[in-house]
This record gives sequence, structure tokens and C-alpha cells, in this order.
Amino acid sequence: MLRSRCFRVLPLRGLAQTKKKAKAKQQKKQSAPVEVKMAPYIPYELSKETREFFQNQGKFKALLDLVFSPREPQESDEDQVEYEETKARFDTLCEKASQIYKVHEERAEQRMWRAMQQLPEDLYNEAVASKPEKVPEELLFHNRYRGEIFRSLSEYERRKLQVFHNLMYVRYPHVDEKQRNPERFWIPENQKVSRQREAALANRKIKAKN
Repeated sequence: MLRSRCFRVLPLRGLAQTKKKAKAKQQKKQSAPVEVKMAPYIPYELSKETREFFQNQGKFKALLDLVFSPREPQESDEDQVEYEETKARFDTLCEKASQIYKVHEERAEQRMWRAMQQLPEDLYNEAVASKPEKVPEELLFHNRYRGEIFRSLSEYERRKLQVFHNLMYVRYPHVDEKQRNPERFWIPENQKVSRQREAALANRKIKAKN
């Protein structure tokens, strides 16, 4: 019976196919760039000279004597009056010079804008859109008139100027390095530590090496 013709012509029944669930494509979410807050920072190794200066008791005492009034002043009342009168004259001359310089700067700025406005339209747009160029070193005020100003100073004034330069170097020994590598003086805000902790970590490393 199984060999009969009617059974052989019956179509074979295939297996039921299971429906494949379409996998949801996981779209990669493009994360927005995180804004990292930066904080000003002075590398510990670049403040060595400043720390050594203030840790030296002799140099530190000399600085205090230079900046603050002496504990036992030896000047008389006449000397004090002379000082006050000289300072008043200096302040008056300084105020006049500042006013003259301010007027000069305003006049120069007005002439600059007037000259730009008188340019042809194509050159005007180009001038407005262009970035300012760096002034040549030889035209900077301190480079152009340094020798003339220094030669006009007395020996006492030169000594005071040298003391000022020394103090500025003690306070900012890293100024040249900052001009060469300004990015070195910025770190992420979350990496900033206090100066006390930074000094403690540096001392711990020194002790570990010894």
C-alpha cells in the first residue's frame, strides 16, 4: 500500500520555518565633544628659583627691608616733607603725561579708521577681514629707545632698575618659557592640585630617590 502510486505523487511537506526576528540595528550614538575646562598652571620645576629665594632668610629679609619702611627710620621731618613735595610733583607730571599719551592714542586711532574708510571697496573689505600682523621687533618702543633711556639714567637710577629686574626675574623666572610653550602652562581643571599638595608630592619623590 505504501508503494501505491497515489502516495508517491503526494507532495512532500517541508519543515515549518521559524520567523527570524530582525535584529534592531544599534545605531552608534555619536558622543558630543566634551568641553574640558582648563586652569592656569605653573610647573613645579619652573618655580625652583622663586622658592629658593624666599627660603633663603638673608635674601628674604633684604627684600622686606627694601619694600617696607625701616623699623628705625633715620630721616628727619624735613626729609619727610621733601619726599612728600617731590612725590606730589611727580604725580602731577605723571598725570599730565598720561593725558597727553591718551589724546595721542585717540588721535592715532581716529586716523587709522579714517584711512581704512578711504580705501576702495575691495581693499576695505580685505583690510577689515585681514588679521593684524606682528610689529617688527626693531620698531617696538623698548627696543628702539632702550639704549637712549638707559644712557640718560644716573648711577643710582641704574642700580634701582637692576634691582627691579632682579625682583621681576625672581617672581617670574618662567616668562621666556611661557612665551615659547604657552600650552605648558594650562592643565585640565580636574588635574589641578593645590600648591601644598604638589610640594609635598615633590618632596616625597626627592626623599624616595635619596
